Amino acid sequence: MNDSLPGLREIQMFVAVYETRSFTAAAAREFATQSGISQHIKQIEELLGVQLFDRQKIVEPTAAGTVFYGHCLQVLAANAKALQSLDTFERGLGGEVRFGVTPTLASHQLAPAYLRLMEHNPNASIAVIDAPSNMLIDMVRANELDFAIIPSISEPPTDLATTVFAATPAFLVSANNHSGGFEHGQVIDFDKLVGLKLLAPDSREHAQWIGTPVDPGSGPGPCYQLDAVLATLDLIRQSEWMAILPGLLFVHSFNASPAERDFKLNPFSGAGLTLELLLVQPPRSTPSPLMLEVIETIRGITEEHIQRLSAFQSGTY
Repeated sequence: MNDSLPGLREIQMFVAVYETRSFTAAAAREFATQSGISQHIKQIEELLGVQLFDRQKIVEPTAAGTVFYGHCLQVLAANAKALQSLDTFERGLGGEVRFGVTPTLASHQLAPAYLRLMEHNPNASIAVIDAPSNMLIDMVRANELDFAIIPSISEPPTDLATTVFAATPAFLVSANNHSGGFEHGQVIDFDKLVGLKLLAPDSREHAQWIGTPVDPGSGPGPCYQLDAVLATLDLIRQSEWMAILPGLLFVHSFNASPAERDFKLNPFSGAGLTLELLLVQPPRSTPSPLMLEVIETIRGITEEHIQRLSAFQSGTY
């Protein structure tokens, strides 16, 4: 007996004869000739040193043929599984991309984009960090990140390539049970902010958000600084404090029922407030195909969410 099995093609022919009990039917199934099938079975028997079929009257498998058939099915199944395991390596892009985002995108846009990227590019390595803007800028500058997406409120770095990534509406955010009198979705004027307990990440950012129409620092109300998104949301949830925040943080809750949401969102009248997000990259860098796909995938998810927020802002949601 030979110490190796026949090839996969010969095994397939043997299985066809075993299952059809006919050289003619097996030939039709395997797109071969009857004489070709018969010759291959004879060669297999000579290779293995055993008779697999009794050809006296009809084609009947011998005991050896039945045992061999069971193992042949396992071989064919293993072959199919091995080929299937390689299917994913034929899809999508390869390579590595490292990038950073702030909580504005990390809260709701990053996960669906990441899932889509993993599905379409199973061979790629994609690493993400959620950090403050200044840290992300330093990491891009040190070539530790391929790019970062940061709010435009942050001081744009002059030594890096910076382009507008997207623009999100901003809303006045308060607890769902806030006693201030604003109804969820109600459009408000900027002068309504005077005297409110309004949080801001820092004084420069507060001025940039509010601009000249209202300066809470000069009004009778207090102005505290809190540059931590999760802490800000938790404080709003538990108190009478309010904040002006990008709508992308609330894309899944603006149209929820009062029982299901924690916050009231109020758009501003007129042109409202808009926060631009900036794409920051090393200067003169050439993005890889994978990096371009990552950027466009995140941008696509972000634009979908911004459209929903804009509908809420205009009262057409």
